[in-house]
Amino acid sequence: MADKIRPWLKRITGAITGGRTYNLSESEAQELFYLFLDGAGTDAQLAVFLSVMRSKGTTAEELVGAARAARSRIVFPQLPESCVVVATSRLGKHTAPPLGLAAAAAAAAAGVPVLLQASPRLRWGGLTPGDLWQEMCSPLTGDAHHVESMFDNGPLACWNPTIYDDGWQRLQRIEDETLLRGIPDVVTKLLVPDGSRAMSAAVPGPVLGIAANAQESLQHRHALIVQGFDGSIDPSTLETTRGMRIVDGVKAPLRIHPGDVALFESDEPHFLSDDHLKEAADVTHQVLLGVASPALSSTLLSAGLMISLAKPNDSVASCVALAGAAIRSGAAQRLLESFRD
Repeated sequence: MADKIRPWLKRITGAITGGRTYNLSESEAQELFYLFLDGAGTDAQLAVFLSVMRSKGTTAEELVGAARAARSRIVFPQLPESCVVVATSRLGKHTAPPLGLAAAAAAAAAGVPVLLQASPRLRWGGLTPGDLWQEMCSPLTGDAHHVESMFDNGPLACWNPTIYDDGWQRLQRIEDETLLRGIPDVVTKLLVPDGSRAMSAAVPGPVLGIAANAQESLQHRHALIVQGFDGSIDPSTLETTRGMRIVDGVKAPLRIHPGDVALFESDEPHFLSDDHLKEAADVTHQVLLGVASPALSSTLLSAGLMISLAKPNDSVASCVALAGAAIRSGAAQRLLESFRD
């Protein structure tokens, strides 16, 4: 199996040995990524591949090809109409509680079906919405039928589509061991059902355009990429949060400032203790109780963006108002508590 990978590595390692940078075409990336997911190559070869991709930077074509290979191995659930898929990664947040779970509950309680796609953190990463789901709700599932049964009972569901895939477990293990968070973790944010309305995060910098091009190539006519605080989907409570939205197949920049929707804070949310998981669960409870804080403001902004994906003709301000009403009524809190019950 190592012989199948050796020619590929010879082709692409020029990126780190002084030769010409070689970017894979979409079809090449799809073929190579499928080989890795199918168990081809040694761990050392896979580590070299991850290092090369991290060193040279991943193109939109490479992301799309890898995503197509990965999506071909996943049985996706049937989703409700206008469902928003919030696809998070294993990178997590190091300095502040992740608020994606609270925002998803608020958006869902406001009437927009939400599928939160989440994983436990990298061994060296920050806290993720997947960690919170397991702490506050139930174990993560990769079973599409289980997801469909969640939606039979309400507008919110959560899953990890790679959890039962041995190929993915190997890729993620190598990421953990080499400290090379790269293309596998990025691709997980593209593993959403065809035609769904996708929301994901992008780290600050020029990757925003690459992420938007990848979503466009995967034919998501409604998508949102947010460069939130700490590399998450959580908007800043002090600064303008940048991003990109795709509405009816048309790309446009996203700029959202909390003052634009009458949210005024003097600080960003941040961890106050060393027990990040317990603190994040406590913060989520406080947010869903409507306790005023920077975390509540960030949650309202994030939930408003989720709602705006399903209601693209509504203003973000009106969508934030719907999220606020869902929290004040207690509906968001009851929805999240129903999973523990």
